[in-house]
Amino acid sequence: MNSKNQINELDQKIKKLLFYKKNIHKNSTTNKILKLLYTNKQLTIKQITSQINNDKPYNYIKKIILQMKSNGYLKCNDKKYGKSYYLSQIGRWFALCVILDHVSLQSLCVLSQVYCKVRKDPTNRMNYYMISKFRDSFDKSCDDDLSCASAVYSHVHILRSVKQLTDRNLVYFVNSDFLKISLPIFEKLQKYDQDFISLVEWQKNIIEKCRDEQLKVILSIPERKILFSSIKSLR
Repeated sequence: MNSKNQINELDQKIKKLLFYKKNIHKNSTTNKILKLLYTNKQLTIKQITSQINNDKPYNYIKKIILQMKSNGYLKCNDKKYGKSYYLSQIGRWFALCVILDHVSLQSLCVLSQVYCKVRKDPTNRMNYYMISKFRDSFDKSCDDDLSCASAVYSHVHILRSVKQLTDRNLVYFVNSDFLKISLPIFEKLQKYDQDFISLVEWQKNIIEKCRDEQLKVILSIPERKILFSSIKSLR
């Protein structure tokens, strides 16, 4: 495989790891299943079909559920018959995107960072989150030396993700770089506490994983400068 193909594969692999621009359609069956299972520990296909108020037949719902399992949103128990399905951690994050008025996963990542910062001391008015910290990891315009493989989003896209949160009054700007959650909103979001914590931890780990994937390619190609310039042109 030539270096150009390796670089293209790396770019696609990193974007897949980050669920790059992956969203759930608002009126889809997947949307309804995610929302239903977020508040139910586990359900059979028959139970899901009867509860989502969908005019689709059983076999259609079954096909969607099996696809959701294949995509990593769902898991199931080991029963041979009458399997019960439940949300994976990834599924819980996407379900939360749906519950919070259909924000993107990128928006949820920002929200989780702000939440966990405020969580340390919710009553402290000076407890803000710097959006520039998020940009350092995910904004390609901040990655001048191409050292951060997870920097795949544009500055405009990240601002759009933040706007989704401000439009829904989930966060607000203290100034151009600082984000905060009001105490009443924070208290409402506490019901999702563990999912926010796990999402922040995922972001930390996925940045390292992206770097590892990038390093594998760098070490396999002698012309490292060509690699970096090619990655920059792809982004």
